[in-house]
Order: sequence, then C-alpha cells, then structure tokens
Amino acid sequence: MAELKVSLNDIESMQAFTNIVSKLDYNVYLRPEGDSEETKLNAKSHLSVMSLVFYKRLVLSAQTDDVIGLMATLQPYLLKA
Repeated sequence: MAELKVSLNDIESMQAFTNIVSKLDYNVYLRPEGDSEETKLNAKSHLSVMSLVFYKRLVLSAQTDDVIGLMATLQPYLLKA
C-alpha cells in the first residue's frame, strides 16, 4: 500500500486527476489529511473527488507496490514533503 500527499486546487485538476487514476488497475482512495482511514473515498469516482473540494491537503492511498510509477503518474498533484 502506497500513501502520498496530494493537492487538487480546482475543478479542472479534480477532473483530470480522476481521469488519470481511473485508468490504474488497482484501488485508489483519497481522504482529507488528518482524517482517519475510515473516511477514505474512491478516487476513481468524480462525485467522491468533487466532495473533497474544500480540502487543500489530501492523502492518497493506493493498493500497489509500484510507488515510483505512481509518483511519476501523479507528479503534478503531489505535495512537497
């Protein structure tokens, strides 16, 4: 399981992000930073991602061991540590 911090700043970035993660062949989830794991939402769902519009910092969880590939794919959305 990989965890990355991401930011989606506007509706266009949310739509583009959802289109990208929808093509991945493993589960991807988002939750507001600081929230418990129980609040995770399906990152492949436009409606779920749009519900996070007021959160500036999100935690992405992906069921993959290819963290480098995931980071390369999502580079425009990653937060600096």
